[in-house]
Amino acid sequence: MSKAKQPMSGLRSIKRDFSSGSLPSIASQESLSSDPDTIPWQPTPPKKLSGLEQRLKDIQDALNAQVSSSETVLASSQSQKRPSTSQDPPAKRRQLPASWNEKLQAAPQAARPAYSSASSQRAFGKARQTNTNETLVVAAKSGSAAKPSPVFLSQEQTHILKLVESGLSLFYTGSAGAGKSVLLREIIRTMRKKHRTAADAVAVTASTGIAACNVGGVTIHSFAGVGIGADSLDGLVSKVQKNKKATARWLRTKVLIIDEVSMVDGDLFDKLAQIGSRIRKNPAPFGGIQVVVTGDFFQLPPVTKGSQGVKFAFEAQMWPETVKKTFNLTKVFRQRDPEFVDMLNEMRFGRLSEESIAKFRRLEREIVYEDGLGATELFPRREDVERSNGVRMGGITGKEQLYTASDGGSITDQQQRDKMLGNFMAPKRLVLKEGAQVMLIKNLDDTLVNGTMGKVLRFVDPSAPLENEDDILGGKPVSKGKDAKPSLGMRTLLPVVEFLQPGGARRTMIVSADTWKVELPSGEVQVSRVQLPLILSWAMSIHKSQGQTLERVKVDLARVFEKGQAYVALSRATSLDGLQVLHFDPAKVNAHPKVVEWSRSLETIAEK
Repeated sequence: MSKAKQPMSGLRSIKRDFSSGSLPSIASQESLSSDPDTIPWQPTPPKKLSGLEQRLKDIQDALNAQVSSSETVLASSQSQKRPSTSQDPPAKRRQLPASWNEKLQAAPQAARPAYSSASSQRAFGKARQTNTNETLVVAAKSGSAAKPSPVFLSQEQTHILKLVESGLSLFYTGSAGAGKSVLLREIIRTMRKKHRTAADAVAVTASTGIAACNVGGVTIHSFAGVGIGADSLDGLVSKVQKNKKATARWLRTKVLIIDEVSMVDGDLFDKLAQIGSRIRKNPAPFGGIQVVVTGDFFQLPPVTKGSQGVKFAFEAQMWPETVKKTFNLTKVFRQRDPEFVDMLNEMRFGRLSEESIAKFRRLEREIVYEDGLGATELFPRREDVERSNGVRMGGITGKEQLYTASDGGSITDQQQRDKMLGNFMAPKRLVLKEGAQVMLIKNLDDTLVNGTMGKVLRFVDPSAPLENEDDILGGKPVSKGKDAKPSLGMRTLLPVVEFLQPGGARRTMIVSADTWKVELPSGEVQVSRVQLPLILSWAMSIHKSQGQTLERVKVDLARVFEKGQAYVALSRATSLDGLQVLHFDPAKVNAHPKVVEWSRSLETIAEK
């Protein structure tokens, strides 16, 4: 045997044995050396494994231990001596699976794959020790742990998407959980692909800063350059004409998307439609721009001042000239229980049956969650949220870790800047402790999504290197260029969070910083924030919960004061089992009569 073929083992010979057990002892191999079915190896002196080799061996042993029982039984049945044939494959060196190597080679040192199962964590038992000798499983970079799942649209969603792609201006709505946001993301993706030759041809806007952040756009006020929009039409047109950037946006835009239109006042809608006509010198509403509008008028209404009554966008003079089709999505995805869906639909229209009232009142019972994570309590006022989270944090002993966001952007006016930054779900200051209940506010991969709840286990220093770590788990972290990972500081301790997965499974990972930004269609970033994608989840405002899907919700309706608030709060829940309602009062459940009457005109698309 040539020197290049020398084996790495000190064994004289091995027998073909496909069982999951260990190799025969040296003595056993010597006794088998005359067996024609064994492969002779030149003896080499036993070699003491280096630290790196020992760790590789520990990893491989842990992986071998995960072989299923069925494979073990099959292997055991084949553990007797097998006849050698010419088709037998040549002996190979033991090595890690190729898929393992591919993933780890691609991951930077500071962005390692997350392994949640106990057996996988044991495989990394010596990877890094905390001061309590607990195993640390290093997490992947946010968003890189898994590719997003393909989006599957219902027939009615597909029908609307095709109409938008054909160039039609339309409005679509639906009850909470009907997939309005999912469809909107597909519309944005499709229209950007259609108009890919012009980077800012598709303007994504929303009525509020929070809604705009959720869809990756800007407020309709910011896009249009109208400020709060309180001036007269002539005054607003003059204001936009003096703003070169705003004028350029109006001229370059081919598709204007407006989300959460329920909070756009009808007078403002008329002004925007006419501003577009004048700036673009086209008599058509919005100057001929294709307009895609969505939202739920049964949810929060426009803010009015004084005794002035509410004027919804669908009451605007330019609405019928702008919106050619109106649709109502009927298929609900968030709630799977038909009973709960019917109860929410009754609540949406403000017409509860006695049976539904009795069911809602029975939801006042206390729910005990045995896994240690409680429900998220929804409040109408921000000060109630801060008080509730503060009391819970005060009840936890231990050292606090403060995370201060890093903010940027082109806007220099401090008041405007602070107002826009306040619309982000990510707070300026985030205080955490071991044992704090938290919620993800960004999608990291297919299972760790916006709304996933978890608990902080401990804090670790992600910059502390390991000896020869790069050889096993990939290269050094990227620090420059477009792929640079957002950071809150080189020596910042990061939280290790155990997240609760659907079905009761758990997944543990380090949570690192992510980025939020408000970006104009031209690519200009008005404001940005780098912060951990976490918030305390004992309490949340009803306003910020819009669009969220929560498995555990607690609502005290005694605090609700606005039409639509009760419906928004209760419809965040995915099931009756995870919903607790205190002080249920049918009088708090009401819908605006204008919306009820207008909703009868909406088209529906029958599912085949």
